[in-house]
Amino acid sequence: MEINLYGLWVTWRQMRGGRGYFGITASFAMFGMILGVASLVVAMAVVSGYETTLKKSIVDVVGHVIVSKRGAAIGDVISFTEKIKTVVGSHLKMTPFVVVEAVLARKGQLSGVIVEGVERQTVAEVLKLEKRIIQGKFDLEVIHDIPGVLLGRGLVKRFDLKLGDEFKVVMPQSDPYDATQFRPRVRRFRLTGVLDLGRYDYDNRYIVADLKAAQELAEIGDQVMGVRLRLPEDDQARPVAAKLAEDLGFPYWTRDWTDLNRNLFEAIKWERWIIFLVISVMIIAAAFNVSSTLYFSVLKRFADISVLKTIGASQSFILRLFAQQGLIIGVVGSFLGLLLGLLACYAFSFAQGQWNILPAEVYTLTSIEVEVRGTDVLAVFAASLLICFLSTLAPALRGARLKPVEGLRYE
Repeated sequence: MEINLYGLWVTWRQMRGGRGYFGITASFAMFGMILGVASLVVAMAVVSGYETTLKKSIVDVVGHVIVSKRGAAIGDVISFTEKIKTVVGSHLKMTPFVVVEAVLARKGQLSGVIVEGVERQTVAEVLKLEKRIIQGKFDLEVIHDIPGVLLGRGLVKRFDLKLGDEFKVVMPQSDPYDATQFRPRVRRFRLTGVLDLGRYDYDNRYIVADLKAAQELAEIGDQVMGVRLRLPEDDQARPVAAKLAEDLGFPYWTRDWTDLNRNLFEAIKWERWIIFLVISVMIIAAAFNVSSTLYFSVLKRFADISVLKTIGASQSFILRLFAQQGLIIGVVGSFLGLLLGLLACYAFSFAQGQWNILPAEVYTLTSIEVEVRGTDVLAVFAASLLICFLSTLAPALRGARLKPVEGLRYE
C-alpha cells in the first residue's frame, strides 16, 4: 500500500509541473479532452432528443397503429372494432377517423389542408391532441350550424386567424356528367383552438374537426375511413400491426407509427454511430496530445527514473507512475467534459425556448427535446477513458524499460 501511495504522490508532483513544461502541456491535453467529451455529449443528446421528439409528434397525432380499408370506407364501425379486439385483445384503445383532403379559403388566400374528423367520445384515449393545444380549447361543438375546429399553428399564422374567426373549407368534386368540370363542396368552420403538433408539415396542413362534420364534407354518410389504435407501449406497435395484417387480410391495410417515417428513423440510428465515431476523433487527437506529453515527461525525467530504479523501484511501478498521469488527465478531462456538455445541453434547450434557432422548414420539427441518456453518457465516459489509457501505454512502457545506467550516464 505504501508504494501505491508514494506512486500517487510522485504522479501528483510531476503533474504540477515542477519544471514548467508538463504542467502547461498537460493543461492543453486536458482542455482538448474536455472539448471532445463535451461535444460528444451534446451531439448524442441532440440526436436522441430528435428521435424522441419525432416519435412523440407522430404517436400523439396518429396513434400507434392505423387500420383502414383499401379503396373504400368502412361501414359497420362497431363490428369492425369488435373484430380487431378478437385479434389483439380488448386492452387497447380505439377511435374511428375520417380524413379529407381539401382547400382552406379565406380573404383571397388558398392552402391545401387535411381535415381529420375524430370521434369526441374516444379520441382522447388514443390521440394526445389536448396537450398540444397552445391557444383556445378542445371544442368541436356545432354552433349555428358552424362546427368548431382546431388548426395547426402554421395555418393560423399564415391566414392571420384569431379564436372565433370563421373560414371556408372547399372540397373539389368532379361532375359525374363531365369529368372536366368540378362542383366544389363548401363548408364553414369556426376556429376554437390552435395546435402545436411538433412538426412543420402537420402545423401547416392539419385541421381537426368533429367526425360528423368531416363525414358531411366527404359525403360518406356514417362510414369511416379507418380506426386508430393506442397501445400500452410504443414498441408493441409493430408486432400488433403484423398480427392484424395477417388475420384481417385483404382488403384491409395495417400500418404502425414507424411506417410513417421508417427511412428517417433508420437514418437517425446510423447517424448516431457516425456522429459518435466522427466526434471521437477529437478525443483521439487529445489523447495523442496526452501521449506526446508523457513522452516528453519520460525524456525529461530519465535521471529521476534511473534514481528510482536504483533505490528499488520496479518496472511495474514506473509503468504505473506514468500511466496514472495519463489516466488522471483522462478522468478529470472526461468528468469536466461531461459537466460542460450537460451545461451546453441546458443552454441549447433554453435557447430554443427564446429564439427560433432550428428552422422547422429544414429540420421538420418545430423544436427538439434535448435528451441526455444514461447509456450515452456512460459510453462517452468509457470511450474517453479507454482512448486515454491506450495513449499512455507506449510512453509508460518506454519509461519502465529504461536502464538505470542510461539515465545516470550524463548526470
